[in-house]
Amino acid sequence: MTAELNARGHACSANTVARLMREHGIRAKAPRRPDRTTDSRHGLAVADDLLARDFDPPGPNAA
Repeated sequence: MTAELNARGHACSANTVARLMREHGIRAKAPRRPDRTTDSRHGLAVADDLLARDFDPPGPNAA
């Protein structure tokens, strides 16, 4: 905000802008929360663990 005002020819400091914004109840727009893509509390069936969590098989195509 301060940089924009200074660029438009209004000489002011960051503290002055902060004080005026606080007095007038002006706040910066908060960033949006990202959407959740995982729902762990669903009622759907969970796939069986066919590999028995063995991530180091003895050879290729051995799992």
